[in-house]
Amino acid sequence: MPQHPAVFWRFVRCRFSLRIIDAVILPPYKGALWRGSFGHVFRKLVCLLPSQTSCPTCILTEKCLYAALFEPTAPPDLADAAKYLQAPRPFVLVPPLTGRRSFHPDDTLYFDLVLIGPAIEALPYFIFVFQELGKRGWGRQRRRFALTEVEQIREGKGKILYSQETLLARGLEPEVGPVFFPADATVQAVTLNLLTPVRLKVKGDLATDLTFPLFWEHLSRRLELLAALYGPIDNPPDVADLTPQAGAITVADRRLYWYDWQRYSHRQQETMKLGGLKGSITFAGPLGPFMPYLRLGEHLHVGQGTTFGLGRYKMGTQQTGEE
Repeated sequence: MPQHPAVFWRFVRCRFSLRIIDAVILPPYKGALWRGSFGHVFRKLVCLLPSQTSCPTCILTEKCLYAALFEPTAPPDLADAAKYLQAPRPFVLVPPLTGRRSFHPDDTLYFDLVLIGPAIEALPYFIFVFQELGKRGWGRQRRRFALTEVEQIREGKGKILYSQETLLARGLEPEVGPVFFPADATVQAVTLNLLTPVRLKVKGDLATDLTFPLFWEHLSRRLELLAALYGPIDNPPDVADLTPQAGAITVADRRLYWYDWQRYSHRQQETMKLGGLKGSITFAGPLGPFMPYLRLGEHLHVGQGTTFGLGRYKMGTQQTGEE
């Protein structure tokens, strides 16, 4: 049976179903499209001072839902607030993995949304914004779609939260972490399948290879930040306590490659290159203490660009005695 010695992270995973109305050509990687379109429409709908060009200097920042989701800052009374200047956003938009680009009327597209901590309460806003975005349409040609259903995904099962007949999201049951399983103690190998580009920086440069200490450094930092800013307790865990043990984990198999892609940022008025590592890598060693946090990372992602769905991975494990 899983154990919850303490709850540091709360999150929900939801799947949005979209029905295509107008034929459309979409980019191979669709995460930036949804993130950019959503942010643009969301700000138009909720921002009370659109003339402000910077959220941190706006007098309404502390009460603004857009700022809380897209421009979060650490509360001034948080211990060591200065180290949280680059606050992670409390959501992850997870695009479909398909590289298909052409979609026709009545085709269906899916994407997943992970909401973390207080952002869970903002689910009705996400639903409303995607309803409006569907009416306005994608891109310059305004290619329309309809949001047909939203369901919570938990333990491999779906629970309908919204459909075109039910207008309010109800009955959310957040997942919590970390979760410890008795079998964790015997895990001696883990294969990470990097499903979307993983972008980890080392001394200002993007890593073109992985070691477990490097991966753990970035994952533990992200988990600590999320717990500190959005956790249900005042004293978040020091996940980095495990860092000395990370050095004992070695690479048993490496099948990584670099995947390049780019997106145009309307806010920054420039094309941004956002390549990262994909493929698979197998780590070997006493991985048991890390397992609850690696499982969290499957849902919360790692590295840069998580709001676009970057840094997504899935695990496979091997216990002691397995061949």
